[in-house]
Amino acid sequence: MPGIPRPPVYRIVIFQLFLTMLVALIALLHSPLAAKSALLGGLTCAVPNAYFIWRAFRYSGARSAAQVVQSFYQGESWKFVLTALCFGVIFQRVEPLNVLALFAGFITVQLGHIASAKIANL
Repeated sequence: MPGIPRPPVYRIVIFQLFLTMLVALIALLHSPLAAKSALLGGLTCAVPNAYFIWRAFRYSGARSAAQVVQSFYQGESWKFVLTALCFGVIFQRVEPLNVLALFAGFITVQLGHIASAKIANL
């Protein structure tokens, strides 16, 4: 008896990386600094989310229900920590920085969750 197939959540990460590149290319129309900042903003959203997806979907099935719940909580906690660390490192180490482009990249990729659910067929 076959189990429930795993959802294709990796498509979400691919879509977010695509959005990151798209927003960076659009920002390049303004300046190379804006493109770099937008790229960093998009990656600040996409990389922690990729970690969450990897962590949260390691287990499946009714027998491992406790592990599934625990991995979701741990994945979400670490996603938050990684996002905060990324912003901290960017603000401390990257200069010059276009803050508007950084947040535009982050928010664009973050809002990509709305479209990515349809892409992943969830």
